[in-house]
Amino acid sequence: MPFPNLFFLPRSLAVAIVSVCVSFISLFGPLQATRAQTAGEVLFVLDGSNSMWGQIDGIAKIAIAKDVMSDLITDWDAKVPVGMMIYGHRRKGDCQDIEVVAMPGQVDRPLLIDKVKSISPRGKTPISLSLTMASAQLLLKNLGKYPKPRSSLVLVSDGLETCGADPCETARNLDLANPGLDVHVIGFDVTNEESLALQCIADNSGGKFFRANNASELQAALKETVKLAKAEPKPAPPPAPPATASKTSEPEPADPEPSLFLYAKLCESCDRLAANKVRWSVKERDGGSLYEGLGILYPSDPVLAPGRYPVTARYESSVLVRDTELIIGDDGQQVGAVNLMGGTATLFAYATDDKSIAADPILYQFFPLKDGKAAAKALTEAASSNSLTWLPAGRFKVVASHGTIKESAEIDILPGEKTRHDFDMRVGYIQPSSVLSAGTKPLGGFADYAVFKTEQDARTKQTLDSLLFLPGSQKAKKPLKPGQYVIKAFVNYNRGGPSMSRIFPLEIKANETATPQLDMQAGLLSHKVGSASGQRIINIDYMRASDDKRVHYFNQGTTKTLALPQDRYYLRVMISGGKTFNTDAFDIKVGQATNLDVAIP
Repeated sequence: MPFPNLFFLPRSLAVAIVSVCVSFISLFGPLQATRAQTAGEVLFVLDGSNSMWGQIDGIAKIAIAKDVMSDLITDWDAKVPVGMMIYGHRRKGDCQDIEVVAMPGQVDRPLLIDKVKSISPRGKTPISLSLTMASAQLLLKNLGKYPKPRSSLVLVSDGLETCGADPCETARNLDLANPGLDVHVIGFDVTNEESLALQCIADNSGGKFFRANNASELQAALKETVKLAKAEPKPAPPPAPPATASKTSEPEPADPEPSLFLYAKLCESCDRLAANKVRWSVKERDGGSLYEGLGILYPSDPVLAPGRYPVTARYESSVLVRDTELIIGDDGQQVGAVNLMGGTATLFAYATDDKSIAADPILYQFFPLKDGKAAAKALTEAASSNSLTWLPAGRFKVVASHGTIKESAEIDILPGEKTRHDFDMRVGYIQPSSVLSAGTKPLGGFADYAVFKTEQDARTKQTLDSLLFLPGSQKAKKPLKPGQYVIKAFVNYNRGGPSMSRIFPLEIKANETATPQLDMQAGLLSHKVGSASGQRIINIDYMRASDDKRVHYFNQGTTKTLALPQDRYYLRVMISGGKTFNTDAFDIKVGQATNLDVAIP
């Protein structure tokens, strides 16, 4: 029976399957641990998240990764089973956007290369879930096989987890659930802090960490991980003789006790956070690194003598980071707890009238506010609906994106407190049309539309400043938030010439499409103007006879068709030299065409 694909199962069921696999191993693992494993198989886990559009020396990281991976697969040793998984490449804001391209098996170079070259970074960085699902897939694939293939995961990532999980802890659990599974990690163009967090994944799984800052280093790191995966496994040690009761038998040494705990808190009056929830970078006074890791130190770790140390403390893998001072007392223990001064944001967005259903897909971005102005660049931290997002205290502009619809809000993050905000992402749609007058043929591409919030905006603002612009030639409906608007319709029979406009009220309802047919209540004027003297005509003004007010002008020729509201008009024609001539008055009537053939001296 083929193994199930966990990526098409509910997450809770997938976790249950993993648990069953772990139980199986717990029963048969000791027996198999004494048996040799076969040569290695490799499963690549590639980062396709939006941050891969970042550049190195003017070249996008994803472009570099595609070239290097394609070369690696082209030269791949056919004897080594290889597979591929990609995350964050199909949907924005989706923490379950993980695709299994192929499980380790016979090398299908065209498939893998085509898939690599098609990656278009879009979304988040679900490292923990990717590793968990990859491990589970390998467990099920190899369940009952003897000898069991030695599996290696090779994770290539350019940053931290952005889905609220702790990959470091995940790697530790994977090592227990799938003994012998190595996770080698390549940090591609990462910061020092990101490097430490990614290295923890490798350290906790028995793998190796590599840092690559350019194409050649990425290529070298990938080749090194493949060597590690292909290396012959070390022979298993002979089984230990059965223990016998003896007065001389020595008890097994106990695990070492921690020598120091480092603690942080979210606010001055908050309780201390668990020591294994905060990652520390402790430095010497001269800036040298003294300790990097979680807040649990053992005798084998550096001893922190009494004194003050510059530290950087990060809550899990979030952007809640504080550069501050750590104080070690005379007793060798921490004095107090470092105040991270942070809180949480819980966001939710709905796109239907059922406000309990989360909009999907959804992307949230956080822009720190300073002096009322939002930062130009969003934090790397992302959030999913109803999840806790840890942030430093302060004010943030949060932008929620659901397809082409964006909503923003300003929220305050207070130390030790939870902030919640809901976004209404419901939309309606608009698909307007217009006619010159009731009962006439729709104007189609001769009409364009601009949507404004108020009639005053429609009368005073430029078209470019409208909420939405719809070319008449575009037939697709456009999304718009529910509410009351005005729509300004423009009729123009010759691009670049004068246009007629009218303003109409507009109501958009959620999950409905408004299809107003706008009656312009206009007639048509077609004219041809000539000069008997042969003088060049440089401008034509369209004058309303009742008040001698110019309603349009035309300076691109002598022949023109245009729409005009019902009224009495005349033309003012200017020739070279600046002399003007007025034509006889004529009437424009709704739904009718008026033709003029004008000759001036």
